[in-house]
Amino acid sequence: MLLLMKRMAQDHRLPPMSMEPAMFPIDTRTPHLWRKTSQEPDPSCLALQDHRDVDIAVIGGGFTGLSTGYHAAVKGLDVAILEAAHIGGAASGRNNGLIVPHHSKAAAEDVVQAYGPACGENYNRLVASVGEVSFELIRRHAIACHPVQTGWIQPAHSEATLQRARQFYEGWRNRGIDVAWIDRTEMNDRLGTRSYTGGWIARGGGHINPLAFARGLARIAKSAGATVFENSAVIAIEPKGERWQLRTSGGSLTARQVIVATNALTGAFWPGLAQSLIPVQVYQVATDPVPASLRSQILKDNPAVSDMRRDIRAFHYDVDFRIVTGGTHTVWSRARERALPKARRMLQDTFPELGAGTTVTEYWEGVLAVVPDRLPRLMRLAPNIHFAGVYSGRGVGLAVALGERLSGWLAGEIGEADLPIPVTQMRPVPSHAVAVQLARRIHPWHRLQDRFA
Repeated sequence: MLLLMKRMAQDHRLPPMSMEPAMFPIDTRTPHLWRKTSQEPDPSCLALQDHRDVDIAVIGGGFTGLSTGYHAAVKGLDVAILEAAHIGGAASGRNNGLIVPHHSKAAAEDVVQAYGPACGENYNRLVASVGEVSFELIRRHAIACHPVQTGWIQPAHSEATLQRARQFYEGWRNRGIDVAWIDRTEMNDRLGTRSYTGGWIARGGGHINPLAFARGLARIAKSAGATVFENSAVIAIEPKGERWQLRTSGGSLTARQVIVATNALTGAFWPGLAQSLIPVQVYQVATDPVPASLRSQILKDNPAVSDMRRDIRAFHYDVDFRIVTGGTHTVWSRARERALPKARRMLQDTFPELGAGTTVTEYWEGVLAVVPDRLPRLMRLAPNIHFAGVYSGRGVGLAVALGERLSGWLAGEIGEADLPIPVTQMRPVPSHAVAVQLARRIHPWHRLQDRFA
């Protein structure tokens, strides 16, 4: 194994990690809505400035890395988390904030067919548990992320998608998950719209301020004994005896095992890894606070909502009752200038009671990672180095739940066969460069399909 480690390390002496893919120059410094409203303080972690020996090194301070690090530390492992920038600065702190106990596009039966009965049902249980895991952590540790667990609703916008929604609902119901069917009349009444044909609700879902959640996870990880470093980008990995050494500009770590949790911002950190996922740029927006008189008609009971369009419409209220939603562009010039009226038109179309006076004021951007089959990845990059991530729009709750399971594996409590995701070698996306460009340009086609559904 040592010889293999040395050979692989020689092939992977790396240049400094790019903070963001060059094609996605996201502004991570300007305060956005989640930062403005977060009641969890910035963890303000120091950069790595010396040498340390640890059991587990985690590269990436997003939901996957923080959850893995926290749960591993609770199990008594010595853990260090290396964040290249600041906690919650990337996708984990800039997304829409939905916690969704459902697959991205797949039915429970589809997962069983893809993974086989044992692993497939293990993964189904993991996905169904994401609300329970996340909201229990929030409650137990009083994470001030404005949690609302009134369910996640998936409305259908056509008769064809209604049939698929019924398949989703029945798959979870047959597995004993707390779900309910919603007919057309009830759906439109609960949401305050005339846009949908029906759908279903997973009562374990909900929404949060994701930046505050990330900050809270960093806080409890530190309290459990993990060391969290910010502004500590890994610039090289090489073998050191039976362990791995990770170097940053200020210091180094040696670790028995390494978890790479960099997700969409992997960049050139590990040769070939960036070709295993497709980065997708998105934006989020929020309205001014909605008056109480309208809140009694629109998004009643404050659910999390994301519909079945290919160009998904997602909604929920924030702590001050702004409607938070989002979208994407094909061309990103004048992105904010174009997004605000575009979002206003979409909201007025969906919720007619909002009227022409709807004002959309908040705007921010982020990058998520997808893969063609929309199933997450757990990939062995080298002996005792694994990549975990790529959630295709389901990363808030799923990353936290997966991190809990990964910690049991790292601690030797469960075997590889017990993991909810199969461990594979690195899986490059076929024709990666073409796939990235297609993902950036396919949205007009999706909108056209939705229009004629």
